[in-house]
Amino acid sequence: MSQISRDEVAHLARLARLALSDDELDGFVGQLGAIIEHVSQIQAVDVTDVEATDNPLKSVNVTRPDVVEPGLSQEEALAQAPSSAEGRFAVPRILGEPE
Repeated sequence: MSQISRDEVAHLARLARLALSDDELDGFVGQLGAIIEHVSQIQAVDVTDVEATDNPLKSVNVTRPDVVEPGLSQEEALAQAPSSAEGRFAVPRILGEPE
């Protein structure tokens, strides 16, 4: 028997704003039930004597020191821009309605 009901799957679908058919709901009951069962099996493993590790490979991040160097002024940065407006780069609108 699944640990998750069809009503619970339907509720999760509503929360996620997913429109699922009856067949999809039935399929997800089995799939989510299997996932919950696998997680339960993992949680049941006795790890009392297992030392916690954050990274078993002990790799080291190679970095270099930061060096402050002069950058471009606003005018220099905008000088090569195809379009600018009010001291900023002007780009075509890609989201939302035109104003």
